[in-house]
Amino acid sequence: MMKRTIILCAMAAAGFVPIFAHAAQIYLDPPKGSFAPGVTFPVAVRIDTTASQCINAAEVDISYPKDLMTAVAANDGNSIFSLWVKEPTIYPQYGLVSFVGGLPGGYCGRVPGDPSLSNLLATIYFEFPTSTAVNSSTLPQTAHITFLSSTKAMLNDGKGTDAPLSMAGASYAQILTGSYAPVDAWAQAIEDDTTPPEPFTVGVYRDPSLFNDQWFATFSTVDNQTGIDHYEVAEVPPSERSQPASQWDWRRAVSPYLISDQALTDTIAVRAIDMAGNIRMEEYGPTSTPATIPGTNLGMFPYIALIGIVGIALLQLILRIFL
Repeated sequence: MMKRTIILCAMAAAGFVPIFAHAAQIYLDPPKGSFAPGVTFPVAVRIDTTASQCINAAEVDISYPKDLMTAVAANDGNSIFSLWVKEPTIYPQYGLVSFVGGLPGGYCGRVPGDPSLSNLLATIYFEFPTSTAVNSSTLPQTAHITFLSSTKAMLNDGKGTDAPLSMAGASYAQILTGSYAPVDAWAQAIEDDTTPPEPFTVGVYRDPSLFNDQWFATFSTVDNQTGIDHYEVAEVPPSERSQPASQWDWRRAVSPYLISDQALTDTIAVRAIDMAGNIRMEEYGPTSTPATIPGTNLGMFPYIALIGIVGIALLQLILRIFL
């Protein structure tokens, strides 16, 4: 928990735009509904804020009644967040969905006149299992989904200040109808997603404070449909470059990734795979020019946010929280 909080603070401390603190609201959409057993339905986690209360990071913990309903899937597709300390994750044993994310520059609310709901943090798919269906004499049963008190957002003020935050959960009723065909909204979303993740850049760096000054690769992207499932890396020697990419030695990886070939003679191939199995592959070739990181560089926000190098602002925030 401490490590997650520190990294969250790092992401929040990357902004330096003065703002005034007013209340933001995080809520579930739709706030209520009625669903038959076997029907999988999406619930959007959204945030409302304004230009005077920009936020650039949030930690969200959502509780649901695990004895009554199931969280089928959670994803970051089309989220305003582009950086993830922890992607949307379901903990079925606790009835909990949790994520920690942020974005450089901050989010200051929907643009006036924009008809789209561009305030999405994540989407959770719930279901009342058919095995828990009860007879009509005891219906409707209602599942109340709430935000835990650990949920927080941070202002884009360069200090990682907690934003005054109001939270609104949701209530969904379990119903029985005379006859119905179960609908799986998540399965439909997977079927409809034929678009690969967005293009991205594979960077290669080294830093005396990381991996004993060895070369490492960084990478990150987003998927605007079903969200990123995972990344895979292959270090491809020149002798294997002519082989199909499917035959390369792919391994699951996270960024930053310590490169095995420290001579940098291999091609570093990275593929981002979304929840529907669509793939976007990018490469760093041996003819590219790597970079040595000269200490803290706030222009390299994605890298810095992940490793927690944010200077005095972060140090002050850590002291405020833990001392």
